[in-house]
Amino acid sequence: MAASVMTPPGMTWGSAAASAAGLDADLLSKISTVFVPSDDAIKAYVASSGLTTADLATGTGKAAVTAHVIPNTTLTSADFPAGASSYDTVAGSKLTVNNSGGMLTVTSGGVTANVIQADITTGNATIFLIDQVLASAV
Repeated sequence: MAASVMTPPGMTWGSAAASAAGLDADLLSKISTVFVPSDDAIKAYVASSGLTTADLATGTGKAAVTAHVIPNTTLTSADFPAGASSYDTVAGSKLTVNNSGGMLTVTSGGVTANVIQADITTGNATIFLIDQVLASAV
């Protein structure tokens, strides 16, 4: 069993979601940039949506998880230019990162999240902890 790539404090639910969706092994073997909702953000989303972590393994749940992943590139906060830049996600949706004076936000499907911790490197991924689930991305 592969070790989780998302183990920093505050990301245990994000790790469980990635494992359920089968992303842990993918992130260990491929380079990517991942926007992981904080535990509090995922708990709030689960409470309001009725989904469980197990629901994230298939269908819409898996698409919601993969909408947080930019494949084939490991970006750090220094790589995002000033203003807005758009990226394709594993889910096939668009994700926009806005860099305003070094403060990063990420938007997808009408949901905007603040980056609360940047540049967490683990395995082949760079992880950004965010304060919202980008559920409307799919």
